[in-house]
Order: sequence, then C-alpha cells, then structure tokens
Amino acid sequence: MNYLIGEVKKMSLTRRDVHVEMLLINSSILRGTLVIERTARLSDTLNKHDKSFIVLSDYESVHHIINKQHIIKVVEVESLELEE
Repeated sequence: MNYLIGEVKKMSLTRRDVHVEMLLINSSILRGTLVIERTARLSDTLNKHDKSFIVLSDYESVHHIINKQHIIKVVEVESLELEE
C-alpha cells in the first residue's frame, strides 16, 4: 500500500484516474476525474458505443452521471492546473 500523509491511496491495476475539464451543451463546465481503463486513451473511453453515460467525480466529491451526447468538449488537464 502507498501511504500519503496518513491516508491510504488505493491503486488499481486495471483502471486509472484522468483529470479533465468538460464543457456541456448547457454551457456548464465540470472539472474532476474520470476513471478509465489503464490501457485506454481518454478518447477511446468517450467514443465507446456500448456505453451512453460516463461518471465524472468533481473535486467536492459529487458524482455526475453524464449522457455522452451532452458533451461538447473534454480536455485532459494536469492536476496542478486545477489548483490555480
């Protein structure tokens, strides 16, 4: 286990977190993380036809279930860019 300042960080062998900024059709912007397959690109996950929804976890620990047809743009960002 990896310990970070008293917290246990869970590691997954099959998935990874990607920090994103997402623009939706109603002009709202969501910032948070998507969990994707470790070997997949973000674009692969978004273009998968067998799933119509994705889950974005924002930085207030709110989980958003989003219909992929309502997404205009997704940009992968470094977690340090989000702190500005």
